[in-house]
Amino acid sequence: MRLGIVSVPEGGLMGARQAFLANPLDVLAAKQLVGQEDADATALVVLIALDAAKRGLAPVHLTNVLTEHLLTAAAVWSQMGNRKLYDVSVKAWRAQVKACARPTALLDFTTGEYAAIRLAISHYVRALPVLEVGVLAAAHAKAMRELYG
Repeated sequence: MRLGIVSVPEGGLMGARQAFLANPLDVLAAKQLVGQEDADATALVVLIALDAAKRGLAPVHLTNVLTEHLLTAAAVWSQMGNRKLYDVSVKAWRAQVKACARPTALLDFTTGEYAAIRLAISHYVRALPVLEVGVLAAAHAKAMRELYG
């Protein structure tokens, strides 16, 4: 049986003290910040998807990247209680849905759609380095549940 980071032999019982020692490590891991290097890698992919959509050249997989991160951004702001940025993200999400509804092979934004999405993405990528890993992971999981059911 595996509990947290500490392995427990099959049939063995863990005392309360041993169980407690496994949980702080999980809490500390979740409390670590995403960091600049990981944030830059994520931001690069998201910004490439946004740029491709601005130029009318975004295939389905780049559209999905943008969609996932717009939903993640909305979930992050919701968890943090930031109503203003949540509303910005929802407006961007609605613009994305509207753009995806058009019968085109590649995603192409209107000027207004691009402006709304660019604003939401800019707040999101600037916040990434200072977000806690646990907050981002929970927001991403929530976004995936909403997107894929």
